[in-house]
Amino acid sequence: MGDPRVVIVGAGAAGVGAGMALADAGVDFVILEAASRVGGRAFTDTQSLPDPWDQGCHWFHSADVNPLVAHADGLGVRYHPREGFGEYRYWQKGRWLDEAGRDAQDAALDAAVAAIYAAGAEGRDVAVSELLPDMGDCNAGRRHILQLMASHDPEDVSALCYADYADTHANWPVIDGYGTLIARMAEGLPVRLNTPVRALRERPCGVTVVTDAGDIAADAVIVTVSTNVLATGVIDISVPQARPVLDALAHVPCGFYEKIAVALKRPIDMEDGVLSFTVEPDGQPPVNWQRPVGRDLQLLGHLGGTPARDLGRAGPQAMADFGLEQLTLAFGTDFRDEVQAIVSTGWQANPFVRGAYSEARPGHGADRHAAIAARTGRVAFAGEALSPDAQTTCHGAWASGQAVARRLLAEELRV
Repeated sequence: MGDPRVVIVGAGAAGVGAGMALADAGVDFVILEAASRVGGRAFTDTQSLPDPWDQGCHWFHSADVNPLVAHADGLGVRYHPREGFGEYRYWQKGRWLDEAGRDAQDAALDAAVAAIYAAGAEGRDVAVSELLPDMGDCNAGRRHILQLMASHDPEDVSALCYADYADTHANWPVIDGYGTLIARMAEGLPVRLNTPVRALRERPCGVTVVTDAGDIAADAVIVTVSTNVLATGVIDISVPQARPVLDALAHVPCGFYEKIAVALKRPIDMEDGVLSFTVEPDGQPPVNWQRPVGRDLQLLGHLGGTPARDLGRAGPQAMADFGLEQLTLAFGTDFRDEVQAIVSTGWQANPFVRGAYSEARPGHGADRHAAIAARTGRVAFAGEALSPDAQTTCHGAWASGQAVARRLLAEELRV
């Protein structure tokens, strides 16, 4: 057998999307994945706790227009088309807030998001933090949710980029796991695991892909690794046409997002309607805790931005201690006796990801737009960072892979 016509670098959602498009067109291709599994930032962990949990993405965002919902239907992967998140609670200053306090938190966030989208509509490429008025006791909670949405601190996010996201406000949890879905979608595709790409070299009418297992002479390459992996230069891309995209994406880094996962011995003592609550200890960052749908014996704590970076660097034990300290503040010291196991993610330490998801830095929203519009010949780029209106999401990554593969077929390979 000869070399494939197209090489896809990375078997995350974007790589799977590109592969599905090439398979539909009948083009010979291979997906090279450096890790030992497919999915990238979509990873359903079935080993570390008694019940599965998504270490990465979990929700069908903009679910009413999300193209992956149809694939879940076809593959029998369960999700929950719920409206809202059920009753929500917020623990602050030693007590659970009453309805008025929760409404104030919600109003502060809604006002912030409205201001960000207004600035984006005006083309203002400023830091999100510049648009946030002082809201007193609501400041920490608002900042925390924005950190989760962007995986960066508000000071490090372009309002122009943030406002690119077309949010329909329909968010459905994938009960069987988003990672499970992407792995199922990848079945049957020609994926080579444990095969890192070391370099891409331009050659007449094509690209040489350098791997430890040998070189591949391809007609074209689709690169789908994260922007943080690109920034390390671990893949030496010596193709002049690609340089403008690489330079632009250096200003669209992945931020930080980590989870603390807790397995319980019995369901938490809280109203049945509560699926999400935030604990804000004095002098410490808040953490949003969720009870995944169908997982009454599981809690997932969410951290974004600088708190996720710092705790992630401190290591799993520090994350576990922090999570337990928070939960005992809210539920009492006896809560520790209810914990069966506690684990955490380590996305920033993962050499094949090196972070969470991407946002443009202030003043660089236009760089992301330029990278999306760029035509780089036979070396093309795809991923959530390059989704026009669904950056930071799994479906945005998948759709980007689909679009780039089809563009290559039409413009470079003439298929």
